[in-house]
Amino acid sequence: MAKQSSSRSAWRPLVWLLVLIVALIGANGAGVLWSGASWTPKLALDLEGGTQIVLTPTLQSGETVSAEQLTQAVSIIRQRIDAAGVSESEINTQGSNNIVVSIPGQPDDQTLARIQASAKLDFRPVLVAGAPSSEQVGPDGATITPTYDPTLPNTPSIAPSNASDLNWITPELQSRYLAFTCGSEA
Repeated sequence: MAKQSSSRSAWRPLVWLLVLIVALIGANGAGVLWSGASWTPKLALDLEGGTQIVLTPTLQSGETVSAEQLTQAVSIIRQRIDAAGVSESEINTQGSNNIVVSIPGQPDDQTLARIQASAKLDFRPVLVAGAPSSEQVGPDGATITPTYDPTLPNTPSIAPSNASDLNWITPELQSRYLAFTCGSEA
């Protein structure tokens, strides 16, 4: 009798293991059928292979790249790749002026363009700023809209000496500025 109970107790874990395996295969099959999963696992960069891009900064003559600038560029590229939803990417500096980007699989053209795009920030002077005001209402209750006068001269009266010179503001440009509203096409 002791032998029969030990064989019965040995089969019980095996049956539960078989039930667990069937449940896992069923869950994987449901994922393949209804959510676009695959029977094979997705491989990471080390097993799948992928695309490797070597970026080198374009410098003006006589300029050098600092380690801080490379670190900042790596951070910006990492943010761009993460925003594209690419996982398992590697971004490293190589030598003193290269950035190596490794991406699993074959990225689309939009992701490649986002990685390779350079960031440029241009500053320009603000010559005139208008004071905020509410809309003007005429005596008849209609809104008075400033009008643009195209007959005003479009050349500066005195030649401007630099980009911040107020002589850039011509009477025609001032008229356009005053007549501009956010809803207009002017």
